[in-house]
Amino acid sequence: MKILYLPLDERPCNWQYPQAIAALQPDLELITPPQSLLGQKKQPAKLDQLWQWLSSSAAGCDGLIISIEMMVYGGLLPSRLHDEPIDELLDRLNLLRQLKTEKPNLFILASNLVMRSPTYNSSEEEPDYYEEFGESIFRWGWLTDKGDREELTVEETLELEILNERIPSDDLSDYRLRRITNGTLNQAVIDLVQGGVIDFLSIPQDDSAEYGFTAIDQRKIYGAIAQKRLQHKIHVYPGADEVGCTLLSHAYVHYYRRKFPIKIYPLFSSIHGETIIPLYEDRAFGESLKAHVLAAGALLTTDLEAADFVLAINTSGKVMQEAWDQETKAITYFTGRNLRYFTATIAHLIQQGKPVAIADVAFANGGETELIEMLDDQGCLDQLIAYTGWNTACNTLGTAIATGILSLGTSNGREIQRNLIHHLLEDWLYQSMVRSQIINDYLPTIDASYYDFNGQDQAIAQTVTETLLEQWRSRLHNSFKATPFKLQTLTFPWHRMFEIDLEVVLEDSP
Repeated sequence: MKILYLPLDERPCNWQYPQAIAALQPDLELITPPQSLLGQKKQPAKLDQLWQWLSSSAAGCDGLIISIEMMVYGGLLPSRLHDEPIDELLDRLNLLRQLKTEKPNLFILASNLVMRSPTYNSSEEEPDYYEEFGESIFRWGWLTDKGDREELTVEETLELEILNERIPSDDLSDYRLRRITNGTLNQAVIDLVQGGVIDFLSIPQDDSAEYGFTAIDQRKIYGAIAQKRLQHKIHVYPGADEVGCTLLSHAYVHYYRRKFPIKIYPLFSSIHGETIIPLYEDRAFGESLKAHVLAAGALLTTDLEAADFVLAINTSGKVMQEAWDQETKAITYFTGRNLRYFTATIAHLIQQGKPVAIADVAFANGGETELIEMLDDQGCLDQLIAYTGWNTACNTLGTAIATGILSLGTSNGREIQRNLIHHLLEDWLYQSMVRSQIINDYLPTIDASYYDFNGQDQAIAQTVTETLLEQWRSRLHNSFKATPFKLQTLTFPWHRMFEIDLEVVLEDSP
């Protein structure tokens, strides 16, 4: 099976994670463009060259997984920052019609995000004015949307009046125009599904809330999907950077056309797990779970025996915190769940020969140390088929599901181990502990900061590498003894502390 893959951007979560998952199946070939064509952060991709590569590489491929943001805007951040006229964007989008006409049997899966609306002041990934007015713009959208749907309180009405005075009209108009442009493109992509050009479309969204700009755009999208009766071909749900993994899983399941769908048994650490609304998301986690499982080409089951694998979902008790705050857990992390029972059940299932993947969503932006250490004590951490615990709950969820699905029946056990080690190093150790440790204790000593490395990238990378390995050795007592590895490289793709790019190489067993 050959799949052509055009990612959302060049970061490892979009570029490398799907490649690592594809490597689980020896009969699956994922063809990716030269990374030099993909752009760099706010710098858009080389679109003309990228399209030439894509159209020439499609010959002999069974499927195409394509990010509309990459194809039309040149990447995720350019989709928020561009000044392109809508006609030019639509011309690029319509190249997919040409490709489908030339290769009618090509199974095309696409993703097209709902433009996010962050709640905070930062121009790191947004237009320049978001540095000063980002939070205000979000609140303006939130209050305006709420006011259109229900009555505002007196305090909220006063706040909206103040925001109208505070936000420069040109900045607010520019932001609203960008959203209108992106919304027009969303509708055009839906039309491509209706016309049979795109066979399956995921519309994920990050940084979403109950009210606001994202919710406004969502309602328009839901309405168009329902009107055109495309609910089975277009899925809308929270997420973003995991979508390449999800569509890879969908393509894999579709290609092999299983007579019966893959069945996943969900095992929660808390009875409240399904009802928790995670940070940065707009709905109960249980609803997102159903959406991600279906988008990946699977179904949930309550029959443990019939399940192909168990998805063990570690949630908070009731209230979700950031991973770097887990040393001061809310009391409901203890009273609202039972980690002892959860980890004992995982160990028992593995002992009985049931494959288990873990989606660690107890915290945002990192895995839970207590969970990992308890699994290590149980002696089953290195027997999982997948572990993820990065960024948002749905980023974690989609990656865990896709990895679990492509781990089934694989002969590449070493790649499962490499994937496990990679995500434990990055999702758990780096995001939850090492990142804040380096930011607070090391960067000030070299006059560097979160976004400004002061030319010390190599020294910071070396310190992070040493700290990761030191924490690995000190915290894991029973796991991966037969799987020695080394960190071949560690870099910072966007020259900031938020994410790292790891190359884990397995060595020969002792």
